[in-house]
Amino acid sequence: MLARRLLQVNLVTSIVIAILFTAFPERAAALMGLATGPATRVIVQYFGATHVAFAVLIWLALRSREQYLLHMLVISFFAGDTVGTVVLLIAQLQGLLGASGWWLVVGSLFFALSYGYLTISRRWETP
Repeated sequence: MLARRLLQVNLVTSIVIAILFTAFPERAAALMGLATGPATRVIVQYFGATHVAFAVLIWLALRSREQYLLHMLVISFFAGDTVGTVVLLIAQLQGLLGASGWWLVVGSLFFALSYGYLTISRRWETP
């Protein structure tokens, strides 16, 4: 049950990121303190597009009754959010992102720790 709740939070987060970064790339880049330009716009939109895929994947998984699928998502998102947190933290510490970049670091860290807890404790399983 805990895994489903976390995936629901991740679904909402991915939908918000997908809309913001895909539809409003200049605003999203500005929020992170990035200089806007054609290349930045494309990369920001691509980042948003990956969250469209995440949202669809999570939505489909939540509709499934397969516990194995949830287990695979939990492990996959744990790995992705752990690497993402390291990348974002390095970028933030190098001053590449603005003050709002800390929200990305904190959000990614939250998901990495949460999915890590589920992976280690095996709380994704149905009792």
